[in-house]
Amino acid sequence: MSNATPLGVTEEQIAAAEAELGIRFPDRLREVWKTYNCNELPGGWRVYPVFDPANPRKTAGSITYENLRGAWGRHVMTLGLISIASNGTGNQLVLKVDEGQAGAEIFFWQHDTQKLKAWKPGFDSIAGRAAKARDNVQRLRQTFGTRER
Repeated sequence: MSNATPLGVTEEQIAAAEAELGIRFPDRLREVWKTYNCNELPGGWRVYPVFDPANPRKTAGSITYENLRGAWGRHVMTLGLISIASNGTGNQLVLKVDEGQAGAEIFFWQHDTQKLKAWKPGFDSIAGRAAKARDNVQRLRQTFGTRER
């Protein structure tokens, strides 16, 4: 399993994304990306990955891309927010940013009303899904082995 593709990203890759965005992510989100970088949540939410040059196809819609080039991400950044996930309808999961530090509470941003409300599942939900996805992939790798692309 040593030649298997890593499931998470490195501290350096996260730091590069932070430098590009000019913010520091909360430690809990950083740990999610290190655990598993391509997370899907119930309700159609896709947590933006950190761009990984070893896996460009899966990480093309990265956190930096979506916030610097995506229409909704660019908009929420003007509101002092950073988008960390979307559900494909324009709605976003966001963090408040204060003096370059992204907050530790996740908010649901409704694109029609542009209102924020606390997203109750929070980081525990995202971290739990990341760990479960990582464990499932590792179990499959152990069962079926890995193949180089």
